[in-house]
Amino acid sequence: MRKFLTLGVALVAFATVAASAPAADPPIAAPFPAATSSTVFIAAQTVTSTGAIQNQFAPGTSVIFRAFAVDSKAKKALAAKDVKYFYAAIPNQPPVKLAYNPKAPGASGRMVWVGTWNVPATYPQGLVDFKVLVKTQNKRIGAFVQMPVSTSQLTITATPQVSPGNGPAPVAAPTVSDTSISLYMDTVNGTQPVGAPKRAVGCSQTNVYKRGEQVVVRVWGFDLSSGTTLSTDNIDTATYTIPGQATAPVTYGAHGAVGNKVFFWSAPWIVPPTFPLGDVTIHVVFKTDGGKTGIFDYPITIIP
Repeated sequence: MRKFLTLGVALVAFATVAASAPAADPPIAAPFPAATSSTVFIAAQTVTSTGAIQNQFAPGTSVIFRAFAVDSKAKKALAAKDVKYFYAAIPNQPPVKLAYNPKAPGASGRMVWVGTWNVPATYPQGLVDFKVLVKTQNKRIGAFVQMPVSTSQLTITATPQVSPGNGPAPVAAPTVSDTSISLYMDTVNGTQPVGAPKRAVGCSQTNVYKRGEQVVVRVWGFDLSSGTTLSTDNIDTATYTIPGQATAPVTYGAHGAVGNKVFFWSAPWIVPPTFPLGDVTIHVVFKTDGGKTGIFDYPITIIP
């Protein structure tokens, strides 16, 4: 088994006296979103009507939720006939129903379950701790939650960091014969661009980049056959490929605020200064120790 990251534990020695109480153990990072999968795997994103991934929105604007789901037992993506309910649960708001509509604004690839939340002008500013919930006709359930990195979580603010351009053109859903290795993927703007200015809010979700900006790939997933999270315990190789660029590894590590850290996979890429403009696909491949393969094709747009 190939190991991607060696995790060391730092031990700090404290001077003690006989009456002193033992120091509390530091919090241990957990795999995201859980150690084991539920009966339905869900991946969801928030986008604009152009398909631009975005996580900051102003009051009075619209947030489009798009998602896909896989029945963990049947290992097949859910279609309209399979679902009893599929919706986004937002604090103090009516449920936002997600409908199966590959032609809806914002829909693309596997993300063809779509619903729109019209944010009230009076909705409180701050993080929106939403969940996406699904229940199948055969009573299997699943839930999606955001990675606990505040800058990339859905946020309502009077001064949102909006996408610098339209999102990639919609793509057809890929043909996947085996979804037992199911992945979630997104990208955020990195805080270390080269030859491009930093964005006001680093590590916010986006799929539109300028040359010189840093793209950070983020991935998590499950082996649905065993119900286990994908980690260095069961993954042989994890890589991403971009046309014209060398294949590079995706590594497993802890992310998030102290006390709320979780493990997921990530990798950085600087958009070269002469990289072609337009849509390009980041091709992610996970191969397990048992020989299974999970694939996610994620389009981004490069603008001047």
